[in-house]
Amino acid sequence: MPLEQSLKSALRDKVSTANKSNVEAVTEEVSAVLATLPADDKDHARVQGWLEDLATVRGGGVPGKF
Repeated sequence: MPLEQSLKSALRDKVSTANKSNVEAVTEEVSAVLATLPADDKDHARVQGWLEDLATVRGGGVPGKF
């Protein structure tokens, strides 16, 4: 079942404002949501991408920058 719009918006906001001081907490929250989604859910790929962005932040980078 797809994510509720309010939850999706809240998570997207947290991911987009994540920094080194809160990236671990945001990653845990996003991972918990990902665990509830079946692999064929349309939001699964989106949430997986957010985890990749958070890994970039954790490494000191900026998502979308090369």
